[in-house]
Amino acid sequence: MSHSQGCGWQVAAGMHGQMLLALYLRDLAQINPVGHPVLCPLDPPVKPAAAAEIGPHAAAELRQEWQRWWHRLLRSDGNLGSSAAAQAQELAGALDAPAFGRFNDSPTLQHLLRAHYGAAFDWTRERLEEYRGNGAVPATRGRDLVERMIQDRELEVDRAAPPFRLALLELPLAEPRAWFVEPATVILSRDLPRDEGLFRSYLQPVVDLLV
Repeated sequence: MSHSQGCGWQVAAGMHGQMLLALYLRDLAQINPVGHPVLCPLDPPVKPAAAAEIGPHAAAELRQEWQRWWHRLLRSDGNLGSSAAAQAQELAGALDAPAFGRFNDSPTLQHLLRAHYGAAFDWTRERLEEYRGNGAVPATRGRDLVERMIQDRELEVDRAAPPFRLALLELPLAEPRAWFVEPATVILSRDLPRDEGLFRSYLQPVVDLLV
């Protein structure tokens, strides 16, 4: 995780362990969520090995239950955790593994978690370790680009930015793009900050809205 801040504003960037695991299960079971934002598949791709285990009625329930979980994660205000390594250690506690009692109101999702948590956790931990081993360079670059965009916007409007906290959640997604989640969260592909022009095209409207 990396931070930068100005007078009253802050930009935090990093990975979100629970979102990683949730998206792994989404692709594993071929869950087709609705609403906003609908993110593209993960990279590396996850084989939909669990899809054949789920009947049509269970699939509809699983989609609703997964969607409720995903919305809870989005409302967590971009809690990126203390570090990538710490997030891997905190996952079991956050999900109440191995019983997953926190999902008692979502029995189909709870069953999926119990059946595939080991593989999901290992995949998530590998992605977090890759992020850690890479020194969080993409997120740091994205944070620095946004900081410059904020400063440029302040000069353009001739005033200081109002107080805000912007969370950049970098995830291993197949498409180099970003998704804005109100009020101040951006989910972005880990590769997006490598293309400054494309990155700015997605983030400039967000900066203009906040500043």
